[in-house]
Amino acid sequence: MSNPFKPHALNLFADRGSVDEAINYARALVLTLPNEHRAAVMTALMVVVNTAAKVWPEAPAQVEPEISDFEARFEGRIAALEESLASTARVGWTRDELVALTRDEIEAWADEHFNLRAGEWLYDHADLDDKIETWMDNNMDIENEVREVLGSANLSISF
Repeated sequence: MSNPFKPHALNLFADRGSVDEAINYARALVLTLPNEHRAAVMTALMVVVNTAAKVWPEAPAQVEPEISDFEARFEGRIAALEESLASTARVGWTRDELVALTRDEIEAWADEHFNLRAGEWLYDHADLDDKIETWMDNNMDIENEVREVLGSANLSISF
């Protein structure tokens, strides 16, 4: 389900780090209003909150990779590494060389899986398109630049 608030969001306004912070901010603003307006504004705010609570699906619990699946893959890598070490030990490698090889194999495996998980998290949690668009809107006002250049331009036609 897509975010039902997204179509109503306006970059003209700020946001907060969490829903709790946003609600606390809104309540603090309501308290600055004259008493005769507080009830109406608080009613409107709570209608939005109650509607969101009703239509927004409960967030699924963070699903961690199955530990047994992770352990099985890790044990498989260790078995392959042990087999690799056994074959290299016959060639006459020293213990220190085998330890270094083992360390390199484990680090390569950990780096590969960390990068994969980090990439997945970034894809799922970072709305880079929205951030880039907001930055461009705030920092690249080309229309005003063009108007400024055209406004100070002189035009002369001679025949």
